[in-house]
Amino acid sequence: MLPLPIRIAAIIFALTLAGCATTSNPVTGRQDRGVMSEQDEVSSGKQLHQQVLQEYQPYKNAALQSYVNSVGQKLAAQSQRPALPWTFTVLDSAEINAFAVQGGYIYITRGLMAYLGSEAELAGVLGHEIGHVAARHGARADRDQKIASGAQLLGVLAGAYLGGEQGANIGGQLVGGGAQAGFLLPRSRDHELQADRLGAEYLQRVNFDPDVMIGVIGVLRAQEIFARDEARAAGRNIDSTPTWLRTHPANNQRLDEMRKEADRHSGKYADAGRARYLQTINGMTFGDSREQGVTRGQNFYHEPLGFTLRAPDKWSIQNSASDLTILADNLQAAVAVKLSLNSRGDHDAVIRSVLQPDQGRAEKTTINGLRATNFTGNKQGRLVDATILTLGDNDFVLQKMQKAEAKGSYSRLLGDVVNSFRAVTSADSAYAKPYTIRTLMLPRSPQPLAEMARDLSRVAPQMRNAEGNLRLLNQIYPQGNLAPGQMVKTIQ
Repeated sequence: MLPLPIRIAAIIFALTLAGCATTSNPVTGRQDRGVMSEQDEVSSGKQLHQQVLQEYQPYKNAALQSYVNSVGQKLAAQSQRPALPWTFTVLDSAEINAFAVQGGYIYITRGLMAYLGSEAELAGVLGHEIGHVAARHGARADRDQKIASGAQLLGVLAGAYLGGEQGANIGGQLVGGGAQAGFLLPRSRDHELQADRLGAEYLQRVNFDPDVMIGVIGVLRAQEIFARDEARAAGRNIDSTPTWLRTHPANNQRLDEMRKEADRHSGKYADAGRARYLQTINGMTFGDSREQGVTRGQNFYHEPLGFTLRAPDKWSIQNSASDLTILADNLQAAVAVKLSLNSRGDHDAVIRSVLQPDQGRAEKTTINGLRATNFTGNKQGRLVDATILTLGDNDFVLQKMQKAEAKGSYSRLLGDVVNSFRAVTSADSAYAKPYTIRTLMLPRSPQPLAEMARDLSRVAPQMRNAEGNLRLLNQIYPQGNLAPGQMVKTIQ
């Protein structure tokens, strides 16, 4: 799975932008040489916006969209570029992120919104992204990638809030990955810190305490800790990407910088809008959506397409709007699942159009009552090993991949994934339903968190670590307590 910011960066990288000139930077006042004009910046952003909406659907909740837009517009009016055609969109994605593209287009996922605790924190995220656009980071990155011939700007152009720590290019991992332009990475980290400072400035201007930015970065830091704790508990590999290879500064560094910035803006501010925010996100989808399919433990259910499959123990299920990947914990092997459009059960046509092998052999069979074809061959000297299955009106391609050094040791597990593919049944429907966020006033109980965790375990028996998830949602991970009578978030 390509994480959201990387996919968007790839889109940006593919576009050819013109109209470079020398312009004054709205934030610094210094001359930006070789940067596109504002007119071209807005035109480019408009194209990118359409690309984003093709890749990711807006979340279907008009009230929530209107709320986020109103908060964003208030902040944008206080930025150095108030006249831009600012647009704020909540994306229907469980990924925990927010990002911006040039021209005033700002995006936040419902996945990130689930973990924020107030309107002020939402404003902090949006203000950070507005800062990227105000300082023309996207336009300047475009210039820099032209200077760095052939450089891959994955995660640099998009200005994503969380950065590359939330995932990686699975294809790149399996074939060895690609190079990044080293001199661009520190510049991107500088952009992130500048966007943090600008976000704090905008918060102050709309009478929110810039100190909430510390809380937002704390949310991201808690996500890192939780992911590592969960990986350790499940016996999976823990991400060890060196800090200097990330396009974003470490969250500890950002926390230190934001504490200094908050001290600069100390004063008396308006209420953070916690009750208003929690009321607005009440009922919002949490985690996977029905339209994209849901992961429950090691099982994946896609009710609209009518299939389910199972990942081996310790393997991960990585799902996005366009791809489903079942990935070994050590990244040595994977099964990529794709939908073949308009093939209408013609497996030979799928092999030609999707796999495009130089040569190979096809064997007809059945898997769990479904018509299937196993294909092995090669393409440009590389092994092609895939199974095509027909379910209803759709054809699915399950391509098995493993690194050369694995020497075929994952063949049985890859086969297990393929052989687990079957049609969903009525009994599966209970597992295929998405979760939702529910806000409630905590009763005056001596052990409210433990009681909530027991309730959640009954509602979502396959959710690992119910208490940990509740702590994360309510910003008390890894330790802390909820106060009796406090408004909190739970999952139903």
